[in-house]
Amino acid sequence: MKITKVEAIPVRQKENVQLNNDSAQDGIIIKVHTDEGIVGYGEVDSAPWVVKSIIESPSSHRICRGLGEMIIGEDPFEMERIWEKMYVGSQFYGRRGVVIHAMSGIDIALWDIVGKALNKPIYKLLGGAQRGKVRAYASTLMPYTPEEAFDETKKWVEQGYTAIKLGWGGFEQGNREIIELVRASREAAGPNVDLLFDLGFIPSDDHPIDAASRMPLIKELEQYKPYWIEEPLFADDYDGYRKLAETTTIRIAGGENETTRYGFRQLIEQGGVDIIQPDVTRCGGLSEAKKIAQLAHAHHLTCVPHAWSSGIVIAASLHLITAIPNGSLLEYCVAETPIRQEMLQSDIVVKDGYAQITDKPGLGIEINEEALEKYRCDR
Repeated sequence: MKITKVEAIPVRQKENVQLNNDSAQDGIIIKVHTDEGIVGYGEVDSAPWVVKSIIESPSSHRICRGLGEMIIGEDPFEMERIWEKMYVGSQFYGRRGVVIHAMSGIDIALWDIVGKALNKPIYKLLGGAQRGKVRAYASTLMPYTPEEAFDETKKWVEQGYTAIKLGWGGFEQGNREIIELVRASREAAGPNVDLLFDLGFIPSDDHPIDAASRMPLIKELEQYKPYWIEEPLFADDYDGYRKLAETTTIRIAGGENETTRYGFRQLIEQGGVDIIQPDVTRCGGLSEAKKIAQLAHAHHLTCVPHAWSSGIVIAASLHLITAIPNGSLLEYCVAETPIRQEMLQSDIVVKDGYAQITDKPGLGIEINEEALEKYRCDR
């Protein structure tokens, strides 16, 4: 089997994109074609047009090549070799950031191809199921008032979720407002639902984003028993992450903006976080995400992939979590955007707060080609 073509298809909702933190308003779908007619699908949660240019760019020289051109004619079963070929062939302008994001989408598509060719689900190719189902947490943006935070939390409790994450949005306000939002969410959830809070790193008028400013805030939030506090500092502030982790009883989570095992090694060893969150569409794909999960396992850390975009990233993440011993939760994006809701013919099934893994081959999903064409924005 040989790779014959790589497509990078940007998609975008028809409504104007809002400058909030909802990355499910647009996206880029990767299609890798083979000479045997098997097509693999991947996704990248990044800047769609930048990813497209990286994949479609012609080669400049040996270590400055476009990713698509580089893998034409390769055997998709040789995923590890292809990953290293792309990594080395893009060293001049890559190594981290959006080049690794683009590689991630291709890598996921290769796993999809191999699974389809072997008639096996990806989780079996990753080593087999460590668990039969995965607890899913409803992931949504934090509203701006306590009343809205109460209603938003209650909405997902009533739909059967036992874990809910609220992030960004209203957390860009001052500390007093943040505390009231968390208080309202806990009141709505009751004592038996796990609440996860993604504070983000947008400075407000009354506090900067640094460890010294976050410490008293997180200390105040301890009374509401968050399951974790996510990304409360800039991604590069490893020393700050360690200070926070050492001064609170709450788990500190981070890593969605990291790429490769090399970046995660620094986050783990220098940052001292409790939970790592590789995004399979950005960290280097499933091939690299498995290595990152193994690195975390060697440090006795839990791995909970970040997954906020279409159903493709949710499906890929579910396969990874199923197959790793240190997985525990699936981020289930509940954003009401066409990119999130319409890209698959049927969504990942969540019942009684748990996602059910599929035994269908590859990613186990069926792309809605009509929706893909409807929201395609490069024509």
